[in-house]
Amino acid sequence: MPGSPDPVLGNWLLTHVVAVVAALATVGVVYATRTRSARGYLTSLLLGAGYATATLAVWTAARLVTGAFPSGFENPVTAAGFLGLVFLLLAGFVVVAALLFARFGLVIPLIGLFGITELVWWAFLHVRGETDALGMFLIFGPLFLVLLVAVSVVEYAGRRLWSRFGNGGGSGRSTV
Repeated sequence: MPGSPDPVLGNWLLTHVVAVVAALATVGVVYATRTRSARGYLTSLLLGAGYATATLAVWTAARLVTGAFPSGFENPVTAAGFLGLVFLLLAGFVVVAALLFARFGLVIPLIGLFGITELVWWAFLHVRGETDALGMFLIFGPLFLVLLVAVSVVEYAGRRLWSRFGNGGGSGRSTV
């Protein structure tokens, strides 16, 4: 189909498998470091920086292998600014998810992080489409981050309401 991106790894299934493995690894690392993330921001910031670096490395490697860099990357200042914004956005997903999980025990951020990682890695491992995935992420990434926070707020409110009014008013005792 004209305008459809080509999978760098050769087929769609292998691309999904790699993206799912990356997403599972990301969520696993966030889960494994939850006690450190609960004590301060440094662990979450380091996780976010590592995730953003690895994800942008995948995007860059896919373009280096195929020679399919998007237009506009000829100017180094523009390219650096563009990549810097995407780096902050990618790191933000991990930092927000790690802190919400570690400090409040919310599960939705981990599910969202899995979904975003799978989507981003799958898209970054495709080249030569009508629009480069990096540009699309710069547009839709902030919306996904806001959605992740909004759904996490709903989970938090639901848990608070359940602990207050569920199970016999929160006493844990049966009234029968």
